Amino acid sequence: MPLTVQLALTFLLLFWGLLLTALSQQAHYRHRRWAGRCNAIGLKSAGSRRLAGILSLLMSATALAAIEGLAFGLVLWVMAAAILAAVLAWMLALSR
Repeated sequence: MPLTVQLALTFLLLFWGLLLTALSQQAHYRHRRWAGRCNAIGLKSAGSRRLAGILSLLMSATALAAIEGLAFGLVLWVMAAAILAAVLAWMLALSR
């Protein structure tokens, strides 16, 4: 698999983990668009969303560390998580 596809899948997994973690919180639990999609795939409770989010975050960090090397992969993961968290906060705030 090409490196760009691996990185794209890793960042998609990171975004999905951040989204599920945000949707497990009280403020966004009943979000119109994203909560309905989570309910459709079986993540109906806050605990299941949180667990799936944490597992996605751990898998994305492990994959990025394996692809890019331990030190650079984790630094890249932290920077990407910060940027994606800001984008996610903006996205969830706009659609209220």
